[in-house]
Amino acid sequence: PMSTTEPASIMEKAISTSGYNNIKLSYYRRLVGLDTADEFRAKWFDGNTWQILEQTGSNSANDAGYLYKEYNLPLNAGNNPNFKVRFECTAGATSEYCRVDNVKLTAN
Repeated sequence: PMSTTEPASIMEKAISTSGYNNIKLSYYRRLVGLDTADEFRAKWFDGNTWQILEQTGSNSANDAGYLYKEYNLPLNAGNNPNFKVRFECTAGATSEYCRVDNVKLTAN
């Protein structure tokens, strides 16, 4: 949808981190042609609330290539049976898009 506050596309995965700590999330992403009305967000779920890792907000984005992103998550990401990762994209034209690749979750 081109006129909504809800993301046009969502990619979400539940991954229990029970028994694991020191959670790290990394991914490559490429945002093409996003203007100030568009939005990209990367989030994780702590069991109660979605926590934002990255968002374009009112900024535009037009990446020439894939950018690497890496986040060391807080303690409550570990040992969490309700842990989830989510990527959201809202783009108002067919020439605008978000790409995510090589999503990796590591822990000890």
